[in-house]
Amino acid sequence: KAFLQVRNANMSLEKFSIDVVENEILEDILKEIDINSKEVFSKPFSNQIDEMEYAKWHIKLYKENKIDVMFTGFAGVYNELKKQGYPVFRLEATRPLIKVCYENVKTSYALNKAQSSQIAVEILHLVDYKGSKENYYSNMIKKSEVDKVIVEYVKSIQGSLFNFGRDEYIIFAHRGAINNEINYNKLFKLQNDIKSRGFSLGVGIGIGVTAYQAEANGYKALKRCLDSNDFEIFSIDENETIKGPLGSDNELAYSLIASEEYIIDISSKTGLSCESIVKIMAISEIRQSKVYDTKELADYLGISDRSSRRILNKLVEADLARVCAKETSKGGGRPKNLIEILF
Repeated sequence: KAFLQVRNANMSLEKFSIDVVENEILEDILKEIDINSKEVFSKPFSNQIDEMEYAKWHIKLYKENKIDVMFTGFAGVYNELKKQGYPVFRLEATRPLIKVCYENVKTSYALNKAQSSQIAVEILHLVDYKGSKENYYSNMIKKSEVDKVIVEYVKSIQGSLFNFGRDEYIIFAHRGAINNEINYNKLFKLQNDIKSRGFSLGVGIGIGVTAYQAEANGYKALKRCLDSNDFEIFSIDENETIKGPLGSDNELAYSLIASEEYIIDISSKTGLSCESIVKIMAISEIRQSKVYDTKELADYLGISDRSSRRILNKLVEADLARVCAKETSKGGGRPKNLIEILF
């Protein structure tokens, strides 16, 4: 419609700039209505770009004589360019498009609402609880303070609290209340508050379609927490995807279930668990590099240097990794192998 307006105004479509529209759609439209433009400058929609940045982009191209006509989908950009006297045309949203977008929003909202309503479970586990007679009464007082702090936390997420034994708590809540950055920060604060009272707090977050699945995933996540050096927090969702350590620069997300045949094949060739393989793949993707030395891989996987060396050797033996370089430290000594992982 906008292109036809240009033609009706006897203006040229040889050189133009256009925003909002995806490049694939733009190409289809140009072919459909047989427009053979020499210069087309496109800037598809992005919510990372301020509207007025689009206006500046159009103006810059016009002042450099690269375009004759401008097209914009933004009312604010259109009004600004029109006010300044530029040859601009508005890309109006059609009624069918508005209907489609509205249905997409409704569907997305319904899906998000359903996911947020899923059951989530947090397992809290007190560690370093002293049960000796000398500390019996003082620990009881500290434990009552811990209970109070935990109850305040549960109240903030509108959850239900169940106390198991002397050192374990199970919290049931909606996924929407637990699985977000705000709650992660609350949990970090809770860990610090309890640490100031002489205890360490392990936390595991489980999400599931049923309460049973959520609780089972919570215990799996708790084990990861207790196995880590700094009581890092992990979550496991209904698809057996583990995420963590939450809130850290090294946060990963990967599946605990190996469904792809090539991962199972790598596991059978090397003797490594499918989880270790998927975790290495996730780390490599975040690092944007598949090259490791022994210590780097050990730090990422949270294992000893010896275990890391054994993993890399197994991969090299199976032709799934290769020594790509040797690195010598400034202080001399034995050079380190740099291993490139090939899967």
